[in-house]
Amino acid sequence: MGVHDLSAFVGLIYDTVVDPDAFPTMLNRLADLLGATSGAQFGTYDSKTHATRILAPRLDPEDLYSYSEYWASVWRRSEKHPIGTVIVPKMFISGEHHRRANISNEWFKRHGLEAMMGTNLLNDGSISTVVSVSRPYSKGDFDTTEVGLFGTFIRHLQRAVQLRLHLAALDGPPTSSAEVLNRLPQAVLLVDALARVIFANQTAEGVLRTGSGLSLGHDGLRAGTLGETRRLRQIIANCAAPGHELGGAGERLRLSREHRAPLTVLVVPHRTRVTWIDVLRPTALLFITDPQQAAMVRSEWLRQDFGLTPAEAGFTREILKADGLQAVADRLGISVTTARTHLAHVFDKTGTRRQAELVRLILESQPAIREH
Repeated sequence: MGVHDLSAFVGLIYDTVVDPDAFPTMLNRLADLLGATSGAQFGTYDSKTHATRILAPRLDPEDLYSYSEYWASVWRRSEKHPIGTVIVPKMFISGEHHRRANISNEWFKRHGLEAMMGTNLLNDGSISTVVSVSRPYSKGDFDTTEVGLFGTFIRHLQRAVQLRLHLAALDGPPTSSAEVLNRLPQAVLLVDALARVIFANQTAEGVLRTGSGLSLGHDGLRAGTLGETRRLRQIIANCAAPGHELGGAGERLRLSREHRAPLTVLVVPHRTRVTWIDVLRPTALLFITDPQQAAMVRSEWLRQDFGLTPAEAGFTREILKADGLQAVADRLGISVTTARTHLAHVFDKTGTRRQAELVRLILESQPAIREH
């Protein structure tokens, strides 16, 4: 192998940082350079959920489930070895035991995944990122030259992983998605499994700045109390790094605030097409509702839907509390006569004639963002 071949492959490693579509090509080229005729495998293992995600271009995707179970059991034993160490199965399982294992005879031998070597590229919280290569025993174990060459590539793979994570944190969602999220009146956060913020729309930035109910610490999102922080992070972890592909349906919780109504937070899994950054960094979306902000939003919708003036929209929002015209007038600081005038205008614009009819119309026409 010449210097040109090595240089070209190192360049391909770094190409995957900005072009995830180049990743399968890079894995196949890695396998070829190391004589790993059965291919290279790249994936993650979560020590909390015991979930695995694997990309292996030369394996049938339907076969990966069986492989992932064994892969997880083997790499759990590799955690005592330093990051970046070249690991072979005989470090923690005898060759004889490996050959006698049912999965070795029924699956590994059939796919040529017998002689193996790999490494743990990175630990990010509970998630280990691993790359391995394999070939049949008939091709022999990997020799010292191949192990040394693999060790050289490992340093570049580690650097590429770190750069890709850094770029993901800077970029957040695609530009078009970010523009849509920034137009939403509701606060939206994209976070990783450790509750670290990858993207916040403009409304969410405002919520985090106030620090009331939800704030951003050096170690990720924090709630107002230790107990709520723990629960929030556990829900995020469960949604971001589920034990199966589709993940959970999400979960809602309330975050208390001093002298104010609680925030409501809906946490749901975030899934995109699988690239190596998706394997590395599972993510979740948080939709945050502030009841005071929600009321402002409904006022704007009232103006748009029924052509109400700002004063009429504010008055109608107070009518929804159904505690009488005098109470509405007192809260707004207006006379009952002015309140009756507003009510007449609202009746006319909404096509209603009674307060109960008006309330029913408004509640049925507004999107379901109210507190539950």
